[in-house]
Amino acid sequence: MMHKFVTHDGKKISIDLDSGNDELIKALTDIIPRLSYDEILDGELERRLKNTRFGSVKLSAADDIKQLIFSLAMFNTISKPPGF
Repeated sequence: MMHKFVTHDGKKISIDLDSGNDELIKALTDIIPRLSYDEILDGELERRLKNTRFGSVKLSAADDIKQLIFSLAMFNTISKPPGF
């Protein structure tokens, strides 16, 4: 079952959890709003839940994916010297 959460910086994420994980849902409800999306991508959520198993983490909207692609494209454009 997919559960939706909002990060500290307002990004929406969905986490696939098996039914009957009330303790995990409670922990995620407490932890995720305190973390930024980048911290979650860097593995901070996994570190805080290192002894807990959960399903995949997915982006909640196509807009998030577009934002990530745009940010990567801008980084690649800006970080390279002209002519490369």
